[in-house]
Amino acid sequence: MVHIKAKVLAKIEVAIDIYKLRLSCPKIAASVLPGQFVHVECGKDREFILRRPFSVHRRLGGNAFEILFQVVGKGTRALAEIEKGDILDVIGPLGNGFEVSDTVKNTLLIAGGIGVAPLMFLAEKLFAGKIPFDVLIGCANCKKAVPFDLQNIIKDRVFFATDDGSLGFKGTVTELFLNHLKKNEKPDVIYTCGPKAMLKQVALIAEKHGIACFLSLEERMACGIGACLSCVCKTKSGQKRVCVDGPIFDASEIIWE
Repeated sequence: MVHIKAKVLAKIEVAIDIYKLRLSCPKIAASVLPGQFVHVECGKDREFILRRPFSVHRRLGGNAFEILFQVVGKGTRALAEIEKGDILDVIGPLGNGFEVSDTVKNTLLIAGGIGVAPLMFLAEKLFAGKIPFDVLIGCANCKKAVPFDLQNIIKDRVFFATDDGSLGFKGTVTELFLNHLKKNEKPDVIYTCGPKAMLKQVALIAEKHGIACFLSLEERMACGIGACLSCVCKTKSGQKRVCVDGPIFDASEIIWE
């Protein structure tokens, strides 16, 4: 397990209590794939013994990358208080990444809340490969909506759903997903990340319509390298560790609780 020092190039609050950190770290940026994550030390005292996992949000050339996170506890609050020029202790890249088949011609990305984090990196790969895709993003309200960095280029293909209707469709992102299927060509594959309840609904809808679906699972992690077994999930092939066997899984393999 190699600890890597990453220098903070920028900290940007992109929505209420949601931040983007830009990190200078050639060792990770040169090799990371869409869907992989990094394990970050958020503080130095005894309150922060466990690291926090964050999907890589974007890769900026071969020298830097970004993570996206929401403040939900002491660890992420400490991370939100760091400044430009600070140094973070990071392990990564970890886990597997999204696979995009050469035969894929049309895709759909579905994000719930902070689940947009790994999908931005994937979207940039799809865009570079000239693979058409639409993006559905769900959040509580317009103040929690994370800007999609490709939106100015593909603005007619990014759709938001908010619980209160303050931005885009009023309702959940899964309801928006069902509406989207009625009005558009069926995608070859769906890539999704978000709360587990949302992922379950997306997976079941995809199965019903015969659409391949790959998801990024979010689980609490301790070691991040498969040793502690704290992030296991149930699959048709037995117990799998999200940190090393995932976080990307074929949705058809997951056994939902």
